[in-house]
Amino acid sequence: MKLIHISDTHIGRGDNALRFERVVEDLLKNPPDAPGNCVVVHTGDLIDSATEANRRAARVLLDRLAARYRVLLSPGNHDYGNAVSVSNEDALAFQQAFGDYIFQGKPASFPVLSEVGAGYVFIGLDSNAEELKFLDRLFAEGRLGGNQLWALNHMLDSPAVAGRQAFIYMHHHPFSFGYSVMPDVGDGKSLYHLFAQLTRPFRRLKDAYSFCQVARDRVQGVLFGHMHYGLDCSGDARKYGIQLALDGSSTTCTDNDGEDRMRYRVIDLSDLSQTTRMLKL
Repeated sequence: MKLIHISDTHIGRGDNALRFERVVEDLLKNPPDAPGNCVVVHTGDLIDSATEANRRAARVLLDRLAARYRVLLSPGNHDYGNAVSVSNEDALAFQQAFGDYIFQGKPASFPVLSEVGAGYVFIGLDSNAEELKFLDRLFAEGRLGGNQLWALNHMLDSPAVAGRQAFIYMHHHPFSFGYSVMPDVGDGKSLYHLFAQLTRPFRRLKDAYSFCQVARDRVQGVLFGHMHYGLDCSGDARKYGIQLALDGSSTTCTDNDGEDRMRYRVIDLSDLSQTTRMLKL
């Protein structure tokens, strides 16, 4: 079974719709495995801002991808609003527009449990869940909340998960790599990097520690996005008995930061080996 991890496509910003179309075309022309043996996981920020036009454009592209692959989607903060804040109205509109990809035909609530192939389950979380309250909606820290963590804890103990390898996917990152990545200042963006450094503590999942304690020794892998770094955080995850933890980067290379290629990962679930497929911009 192959897992294709994409993230942070930000459709609606610049030419990202065309970029994501190229990624979709590549996946349709060069599938990493036979039909039925692949699942695509998109870990949020499908769109750049919560407008109807962006949702329509993204829907067309996801539907094309779903013609060949099963597609799982978790919402990002941009999907529920924009870079500054989220709103209940935009969250509801996004969930209604993409409910089949988010909830997989199940009731509209999180966590979402999906059986994929033989012996695998995927659990989708909404890391914006507790950001929708009045005082919490500014900025994009991410917070699962006690109710969602309680439900996840019980789900991981359920017969539906027992004996299967479990993978969790969400948008915000629960590990500490965001603090250890210091971009250089030779690119003329000194003020931006200063702002990024000062605000980094506010852009990690607020209840990351509680999440890791719930997932500890019960989850095979965690997939996420948000920071666009595209780093392998498995070293931090193994402290909690989690073998694989991957940031999906921005598949459409949003905010290029000197890069000239798009990328997505393909993970073989049988041994957790991975390859990266790159496409020139």
